[in-house]
Amino acid sequence: MLDYHIAATDGVQGTVQDCLFDDESWIVHYLVAETASPLGKRKVLILPFVVGRPDWETKRLPVLLTSEQIRTSPPLEADMPISQQYQSGLKQPGSHLRSMREVLGYTLHSTTGEAGTLEDFIIEDTLWGVHQAVVALKQPSPRSILVKPESIRSISWTGKAAWVNLSLQELAKNPEFDPATPVNRDREHRLYDYYGRPVYPTPPLGSEGRPEAHQR
Repeated sequence: MLDYHIAATDGVQGTVQDCLFDDESWIVHYLVAETASPLGKRKVLILPFVVGRPDWETKRLPVLLTSEQIRTSPPLEADMPISQQYQSGLKQPGSHLRSMREVLGYTLHSTTGEAGTLEDFIIEDTLWGVHQAVVALKQPSPRSILVKPESIRSISWTGKAAWVNLSLQELAKNPEFDPATPVNRDREHRLYDYYGRPVYPTPPLGSEGRPEAHQR
């Protein structure tokens, strides 16, 4: 969703610049929108629960807000992620708010050595939990894998790194990331692939090897 255009109820108003998540609960607290105002561009915080279904074809993210409501939303400075707290010298003790854009590219360390880099995150859009982390694994064989975010035990902004409570051998057993494969935990929900496109299950075959007709 990063860089998607934000579709307000009365027109397009800015773009998604970031997602801010809690690195303990792994819940997205805010979307950061860059929007235009009479004073120029500003970054504001939007609660994820006003967000509709993302449109991967048009790269738009509908929200149940007007353009004016977006423009007058709280500024990013109202609840800054840890990276910007460090940059501004205003580190708040006990803060666990992370910038998703900032964390992408961090080096990932296992309990037995450097493993790869954090390549992406997959979010489910009902409760806005971080569903999976996509890791570009360097060893023992280079490939992208899916890692449960709960296995990430710490993240360091100063070190640009994250640590998991898994060994290289354990990471190597994690499922390989396939962008065309659904990654939903709950099979009762509609399935989407990595790009947000709907994935329809293959209909069961009849006795003659043909797909069974659906009843209406």
